[in-house]
Amino acid sequence: MTKRELREQRRAHREALEAAEQAKTTRRRRFQILGTGLVAAVAVIAIAAIVSTSSNGAPSDGAALARSTVVDGVPETNGVLGDPKAPVTITEYVDLQCPICAEASKTTLPTLIDDYVKTGKVKLQARTMHFLGPDSVTAARVAAGAQQQNKLWSFLETFYANQGTENSGYVTDDFLKDVATTAGVNADAALKYADTNEAESALTTANQDAQAVGADSTPTFTIKKGDGSEQVLQVGAGDLKAALEKAL
Repeated sequence: MTKRELREQRRAHREALEAAEQAKTTRRRRFQILGTGLVAAVAVIAIAAIVSTSSNGAPSDGAALARSTVVDGVPETNGVLGDPKAPVTITEYVDLQCPICAEASKTTLPTLIDDYVKTGKVKLQARTMHFLGPDSVTAARVAAGAQQQNKLWSFLETFYANQGTENSGYVTDDFLKDVATTAGVNADAALKYADTNEAESALTTANQDAQAVGADSTPTFTIKKGDGSEQVLQVGAGDLKAALEKAL
């Protein structure tokens, strides 16, 4: 990698952190994607988190983390979940700190995976954004390490199952190690990879892909048929299945 490429990556990283200033507006847009009906659900989750977590929003010390099973039994290859030869690619643009993304992992992903990924109709990939703040950057870099072990989706879903309060500082090395281990990831290898230029490049690629397709909020789902162009799925009232059927 040349010095110029490194400078460009670092500049993109700085721009991503600056984009955190726009997080309030982005969070409002996220609710439009999954429908206003999720507001109450998120409120319930937030209340439960306050009761069950420590003061910084992280799971209590010594408490076992929850493990998501939504992707169990589904093969993953370099971050792509499902049959690599599936004719349709669905991409989810996410931020690991996004509470609406965490809700989608429980309410939207299971149907998508059971009805489309497991049946070979669709393969699923993720672009891990990092605009909500430093904790998003830290988590996204470790997610890149999990992807190297073909465990990206297990890491993402397990992180969501244990998500804390945005930018509360709960995304520590210890927390990430616990998430990785619970998800079946080699935690030490993933954290070591997080400090590499390749991990930084994954963040830059996510930014570039999001800008190219117009994904300016999370979660955003896109669809690509074969070698066609990537298109944003217009999801109304949280009904991803209806939007996918219409697109197909």
